[in-house]
Amino acid sequence: MPSLILLLGTFQMCVVAATPSVSPSPPSTTPSTPSPDVTYSSSRLHELGSRSQHLLRHIMMHSCGVKETSNMKKKLLRNTDVTCNDGSPAGYFIRRARGSQKWIVFLEGGWYCFDHVSCSERSRVMPEYMSSRYWTKFRSGSGILSWDPEENPYYFHSNVVYVPYCSSDSWSGTRNKTSAMDFSFMGSLILDEVFDELLKKGMKQAKTVILAGTSAGGTGVLINIDRIADLIHSKEPSIEVKGLVDAGWFLDNEPFKVKTCRDAFTCSPVAGIQRGYQVWSPKLPEACTAQHPTEVWRCFFGHRVFPTIKSPVYVIQNLYDAAQIKVSSVFEERPKTELSADQWRYLLSLGEEVKQSLQNVTAVFAPACVSHEILIQPEWHTVRIQGTSLPESIYCWETSGTKMPSCQNSSIESVLLKNDTPLADAPPKGTNKRKKKKKGKKNKKNNRNRKLDRGSVTRNSRSVVKRCQRRLIDECPWPHCNCSCPKCRWETMTEVNNFFLKTLATVMGIDPAKMASSKLCGY
Repeated sequence: MPSLILLLGTFQMCVVAATPSVSPSPPSTTPSTPSPDVTYSSSRLHELGSRSQHLLRHIMMHSCGVKETSNMKKKLLRNTDVTCNDGSPAGYFIRRARGSQKWIVFLEGGWYCFDHVSCSERSRVMPEYMSSRYWTKFRSGSGILSWDPEENPYYFHSNVVYVPYCSSDSWSGTRNKTSAMDFSFMGSLILDEVFDELLKKGMKQAKTVILAGTSAGGTGVLINIDRIADLIHSKEPSIEVKGLVDAGWFLDNEPFKVKTCRDAFTCSPVAGIQRGYQVWSPKLPEACTAQHPTEVWRCFFGHRVFPTIKSPVYVIQNLYDAAQIKVSSVFEERPKTELSADQWRYLLSLGEEVKQSLQNVTAVFAPACVSHEILIQPEWHTVRIQGTSLPESIYCWETSGTKMPSCQNSSIESVLLKNDTPLADAPPKGTNKRKKKKKGKKNKKNNRNRKLDRGSVTRNSRSVVKRCQRRLIDECPWPHCNCSCPKCRWETMTEVNNFFLKTLATVMGIDPAKMASSKLCGY
């Protein structure tokens, strides 16, 4: 009965979240605008049992008419001198979770440009990445930005900020639009303004701020995390600031084939960044530039800048990153019917180079996938290494090693129904409610804790607790050998599978007959 009373008391969440539902379509002419904020009471949730939480979530997500996740609302920067490439005001999208003390600020990715020709072409084919004029009033979130607890079990209740990428400079630039260059490159300055505004909107009350990003946004995290941490700590020293880098760990290695450098898609990683560095007037970490005084541009590359970063950083990097493969010109624009032995050797070598570059990274998730971004994909929770999913590993790192709950069924519902803990700023943890004799109870508990510390698995009638893992790198030997990898959207991978045994086995020194039943996972 107490749980039911609390549940009814918390029902206001449903009303706030569902009245009315927000659509990303153009706003009507009515004067009132629906709020995208999600209100919930963490103190109330802490008092609810898991069964009541499950019922509450069902009411919120279904019975109240909430068909889609709560959307983020567009906010343009007050400082109109800090702009996108075309001079339009920069900005961000925000969804507040009232009562939560966790913030995720996400930097969008999307290549870059470095001169009038490449930027003009980018403006033609990717206008929303150079101007705010094409942004909708609302946008939804997926992956770690999702409001759906099934898709995002550990972070659905966070305050979420999505910062669109409209500076084309990997979030580094400080350059105004001039007569010599028709475009501004102000990614670094945009970040300063965004955090200045967020600190006035409640971020000062946060316990944890996670600066996350994918691709160019991931690179933006690496080169800005310490400076942003200093900015936040100047206002509130107690806030934990951490970085989450997805697909932004590019290598400054030799490409498979050198092409004429015309834009981000045809330039090798080194050639493209060298040209961008000359145009963007980038603000790079001083600790890194001091180590590379004659090649300052190398600080755009993860394995160069990472050793100089003071803030905690978690790196997500596919061993066979699709963008790295593309700019290394491994595949021709119209692939042949089979890859050569040299192409296979380059791909296999690339995976090993990425592994080597991650050796000193203490928090990393590196699956052997041919893919690019994963953090904001709806299927982000399905990729696993050694049985641990990406969300589980990130939560382990972010909470400094809290042991994770696990069940035979990976659904969060099964976790909730088997554990009697709140769905607040922590995932449910198993509790043993069996009656025990008072005699020797303390010693038994201490013994059980020591077993868990050694990484063993303890079963009881309620749950299974497994050791938290924050460093996971695939050991299987070829591209897409991890069968939890998302299916690559490239048609090339389907073609690659057709001659998998013919060339890969030979390159690896394996008898093709022994691999007769092998194939790339999912193909």
